[in-house]
Amino acid sequence: MSGWRVPAELRATLLGRIGYIEGWRLQEAVVSRLAAGGPERLLLLDHDPVYTIGKRGSLDHLTASPAELRAAGATVYRVDRGGDITYHGPGQLVGYPIVSLGDAPDVVAYVRALEGGLRAALVDLGVASRAIDGKTGVWVALADGREAKIAAIGVRVSRGITRHGFALNVGVDLAAFDRMIPCGFDHEVASLARLGIEATLAEVALACATRISEHLGRRLVWDSSVAAARDDEIPATAPVRTALDLLAAVAA
Repeated sequence: MSGWRVPAELRATLLGRIGYIEGWRLQEAVVSRLAAGGPERLLLLDHDPVYTIGKRGSLDHLTASPAELRAAGATVYRVDRGGDITYHGPGQLVGYPIVSLGDAPDVVAYVRALEGGLRAALVDLGVASRAIDGKTGVWVALADGREAKIAAIGVRVSRGITRHGFALNVGVDLAAFDRMIPCGFDHEVASLARLGIEATLAEVALACATRISEHLGRRLVWDSSVAAARDDEIPATAPVRTALDLLAAVAA
């Protein structure tokens, strides 16, 4: 990927399940560390149930009532990534690559690299997939031939450093996607479990980290942990500081 500053290492960490705001704050902290000369990182995790609405998204794309969403244990946040609405929940591998794309970032090429890495990881797991022109993400064919999205991508690049990333459905409860119009348009949603593939989040994380690091031109290194975010590492203007659970606002 021409023009990138390419450090030797991408340090990946499997964090387990963490809250959405905790994960967002950690991203901002890692961005600050990277800007100060720290390492690039790939944070791998799953979240408690949460719907996030990107810059192009609308609350109208939530089809369930606030009461239904609360009954499902979900929260709802507006976020600073691109794209529309998406869902994160237990059994879905979420990846946040925090990498530097240099002074003239090619965001489209970066997104294509994430798609390519995810597709290569799916091959390793025995799943054929494809990209569709004009539709960001990774798609698979269901048993009846219908196309279904198995991985969503939504990123933000600021001052050449990436935030947010991808979500790959492993064993996530697909009923959660019925409560929204995923990515803002009607389509089927797939998971590895729906395709008959048995795999743990850790196994899928290993495949994704390996292939994404290759597609980004990095050498993968595993770190067992990442230091927790400190408040002074999060810029005063960072949107995470004012993030509000929209369901809590409705209840109030």
